[in-house]
Amino acid sequence: MRRTLPLLSLVILLLLLGACKATKKAYERGDYEQAVFNSIERLSKSPNHKKARQTLAQAYPDMVDFYQDRINSLKTGGDPLKWEQAVDYYSILDRAYTEIQRIPAARNTISRPVNVQTELNDAKFKAAEVRYALGTQGIEAGKKGDREAAKQAYNHFQQAMKFKPGYRDAEQKMLEAQDLATIYVQIQPIPMHSRTLALSNEFFENQLTEYIRNAPFSPFVRFFSAREAEARKREPDQVILMIFDEFVVGQAYVKETVYNRVRDSVVVGEVEIAKDSVVDVYGTVKAEMHQFQKEISSGGLLDFRIIDTRTEAILSQRKFPGTYIWYDRWGYYNGDERALANEDKEFMRRRRESPNPPPQDLFIEFTKPIFNQVTGFVSDYYRNY
Repeated sequence: MRRTLPLLSLVILLLLLGACKATKKAYERGDYEQAVFNSIERLSKSPNHKKARQTLAQAYPDMVDFYQDRINSLKTGGDPLKWEQAVDYYSILDRAYTEIQRIPAARNTISRPVNVQTELNDAKFKAAEVRYALGTQGIEAGKKGDREAAKQAYNHFQQAMKFKPGYRDAEQKMLEAQDLATIYVQIQPIPMHSRTLALSNEFFENQLTEYIRNAPFSPFVRFFSAREAEARKREPDQVILMIFDEFVVGQAYVKETVYNRVRDSVVVGEVEIAKDSVVDVYGTVKAEMHQFQKEISSGGLLDFRIIDTRTEAILSQRKFPGTYIWYDRWGYYNGDERALANEDKEFMRRRRESPNPPPQDLFIEFTKPIFNQVTGFVSDYYRNY
């Protein structure tokens, strides 16, 4: 313990010295913000830290002058979004004011920190005002068919509410802009030519529709089914068409393999060589093993298209393949079971084939990889639409 304490103290001292040097270097290279906040943090842990007090006393006035000059330059500039940068600068000064007031040692060092709360609120109001005006212009352009302008309007109103929550009717305007910018995509039912597989096709469609509705797409894309389109009474901007170019369900293949198993040195009996004396007789045992393996393959190719309803142009087309193979194994043997290896016995546990799975189940299985491909493509296509 006597050796550990001095070493620990030395480590702490070195860390403090290193932090002090970093703070001083930050001030010397003009990074007043880092120098100020590092000094305040140091004083919160060590109120009598002389160098931290000196650095804070030097860096804080310089930081205030630096950001005030930047703010004054912004105010005379022509950038319509200048108030947002002013908000950032005022926020730094406001944070410094709050931290100085919170830490007694810092408050004793800077007796009159600059309170910019009024200026910060005013800058936020003006930033919201500018964004609101830009958003209003974007809505007017969106009403004339400029979708990109409507998207920008949505972002402007969103930013306006960020600076001033509840600012005027910004939320209502944002929703209006979103509606003008939104592409409505109708998902057409997938045609099928087999009543037997209709249930499976419905399952595939339902899973796909549910995924598309809940996936994190762009806020300017809405999906709905053909049935919902009738209720909405709104023509879609795009249509997703899907059809199976081809599919096969339940194509079976059975393979039989015959193996001859021979095992030596197996006890096949016993011989009495004297009274009360019996010895084992060793010999060779044989077995003929029949192994069966059945494969039922299913697969298909889905043609996927996105159509622009106004121009009837194909915006995108893909072919998505899917396969699924169902396996079954069984077997039997003739001869002596002792000739069989453990692996053979495991195989022989089932002597009869299993019933074939229903076609609907096979259809669902081979559409699973297609589902993954379709959802992945749709997510990428519409994520930033």
